[in-house]
Amino acid sequence: MILSIKEIKKIETGFGTPFYVLDESVFLKNYADIIKAFGGRYEKFILAYSYKTNYIPYLCKIIKSKGSFAEVVSRLEYDLALKVGQKPAKIVFNGPVKNYEDIELALSGRSLVNLDSFSEIDHVAKYAARHPKEQIKIGLRINIDLSDKKKRSHIQEHLQVGRFGFEPTDQTLKKVISRLNSIGNVVVTSLHGHTSSTDRSVWCYKVITETLCGIAERFFPETIEYINIGGGIFGHIPPKMRWIKTPTFDDYAKVVCKILKNNKWVQRQRPYLVLEPGIAMVANAISFVTKVISIKKIRDRLFVTVDGSAYNIKPTFHKINQPYQIIGKTVARKRCTFNVVGATCMEKDYLLTEIKDKLPEAGDFIKIDNVGAYTIVLTPPFINPAPAIICKKGDKLKCIRSRQTLNDMFRNYVL
Repeated sequence: MILSIKEIKKIETGFGTPFYVLDESVFLKNYADIIKAFGGRYEKFILAYSYKTNYIPYLCKIIKSKGSFAEVVSRLEYDLALKVGQKPAKIVFNGPVKNYEDIELALSGRSLVNLDSFSEIDHVAKYAARHPKEQIKIGLRINIDLSDKKKRSHIQEHLQVGRFGFEPTDQTLKKVISRLNSIGNVVVTSLHGHTSSTDRSVWCYKVITETLCGIAERFFPETIEYINIGGGIFGHIPPKMRWIKTPTFDDYAKVVCKILKNNKWVQRQRPYLVLEPGIAMVANAISFVTKVISIKKIRDRLFVTVDGSAYNIKPTFHKINQPYQIIGKTVARKRCTFNVVGATCMEKDYLLTEIKDKLPEAGDFIKIDNVGAYTIVLTPPFINPAPAIICKKGDKLKCIRSRQTLNDMFRNYVL
């Protein structure tokens, strides 16, 4: 995203610093590229945008306007989807904690509800008893084993066992089927296999797709309408941020869609393929602009202090420096090594670590890219208020979230 000093100054005057900038064209391109990669290879394809990754209502409305689905994991997100006008039948409701009221609302709206546990089956049983003449369609989240031939786990943090969904063993699945059969008016139409992995490799999605198709063919050959492989795929990653060779949308789609096309059960039943992208949609669509406040030297280390924070750009505090640009006066500057540190009182608040560039001055701006995933939803109002979010659409700038105020932050407290 290119921002001129004139645009930055204009935003600063209206909304202060720091601030986020959404490039709508990038978000739309990511959407179109995913649709082309998967929908171009498998006609019955559904994109369900992962709200938890970034639930800015402006983005959610774009997804709705495109006719795509919302993927939510809580009642908060479900209610937001309804608030922005998403049809209940185009909401995929996942997540490990759904109470009876949540499931009642979702089932009554014909949402795609993927159950995570036997306690949620009990909620469905209660709903079914109250609606005996209704055929109730539900989905099951399957706990996928991502251990390779060398028994190495590819689950997030190298966990040996994932904690979500139903174990894909005969014993567990037969128990699930027996419980559902005892209810009577319930049918399984969706299998969901999202599994956060260490490397987001194509191999992981190959395993997920094959596992779900195998379970569908063996246990639910006549009823499955949706094969949902979850999200987590890589998006367009800048070269400087790549710690491994990252697959493209086409790389994922070629493998997943080939499995579907070659599977005899899929050829017969023609289920929908559901993908739940989040990072791949929004990570590179948002930048963060922060203002340089001071420069100081401590024991031969240079620190550039800004009014933003690492919480704004990487709340998980990963060690990768995101792409950045120093924007300020066009004067000759000394090139050196320095750290960009934040406005909080936390020692670890490093936005950029040991970068080599021309040293900025107080009053300059630093634009940091690829901050769209999880930052907005994970950043608390810690020490400073949440920044404004500005949408850049061509040459036009539009505020889509105002800077948080004291009243916003403490509205629900008793003062």
